[in-house]
Amino acid sequence: MAPQGETHTGGQLDEDHAPETNGRMAICRRCGSRTDGPVGGHHLPSDGQMVRIREWLAAEARRAGIRRSLEARRG
Repeated sequence: MAPQGETHTGGQLDEDHAPETNGRMAICRRCGSRTDGPVGGHHLPSDGQMVRIREWLAAEARRAGIRRSLEARRG
């Protein structure tokens, strides 16, 4: 069973985007997180990936905020 932090972070990734795998490897092409299998139903980041994945999520949130701000200016 995955630790609570890994499960929570995996859920955040799932909310952000569906896992994109090549069908042979259990790795998401978009964020680099481990997935639950080659088909990629859910993200399951390993303990060693947690810092990088949290940084990736923070960067995605910043990008989304910038995108919303730019769209609001355009009206």
